[in-house]
Amino acid sequence: MDAYTAYRICRTLPLAGVTCLAALALVASALAQSPSATARKATAGLPQPSPAAQGSASPAQGPTADSIPATYTGTGRDPFRRPASDPFRDSAKTREPFRPPVTDLPYPDFPTREAKWREIRDRRLDQGQPPPAESEKYLVEELTVMGIYSTERGLGALLKDRRSGTTMFVREGSKFWNGSVINIQRSPRSFGVADSQLVGRVTCSEIIVRSNGQLVTKQRLLDYIPKATTGGGTTAAQ
Repeated sequence: MDAYTAYRICRTLPLAGVTCLAALALVASALAQSPSATARKATAGLPQPSPAAQGSASPAQGPTADSIPATYTGTGRDPFRRPASDPFRDSAKTREPFRPPVTDLPYPDFPTREAKWREIRDRRLDQGQPPPAESEKYLVEELTVMGIYSTERGLGALLKDRRSGTTMFVREGSKFWNGSVINIQRSPRSFGVADSQLVGRVTCSEIIVRSNGQLVTKQRLLDYIPKATTGGGTTAAQ
């Protein structure tokens, strides 16, 4: 019921003027507290605010500064730290760190080796110890076999340095700068070679130093062929 209808009713009822005015005031208060039919029709179909939003006196706010962690957890773009679970990590652009190729390090030249050999010899003589063998100056690859002989201690071999022509007598266990003698053989039948010129073989170990610090041991076979001017140098992995 609107105000006009209430006014018509007051005029038709036999009430005093004050009573009618009071009735009109009550009707106006009721209309102010509830929306009119016209307002309800105008707002029909529009999204209405939730009760929680209507009762909230202040607007919505974000998290406080204390609740935000100071460390990166992989959920943003951080160029300095990207865990494997980072959604921004591009696996196609990930590269392995550069590793230089592994190579064999060269041995010192002969003057350097001879100076070191003399230093060791002098120190041992001062301490009353036997000096190093003459063969410890040389590399295995520099030697060739000149002959194989029988001795009271077993077979021995006469080797020659190709560079200087120096000869030395070695047995099993004799040492070189980069290796030692493993075995000496003289019978060609044990070699499985049809060539009758091959009458002996000296098997040596050869130590190779890699650029990554690794030591690799191989075998070098020095064949004794009397008619040849140089000895064989076949190398086989140990």
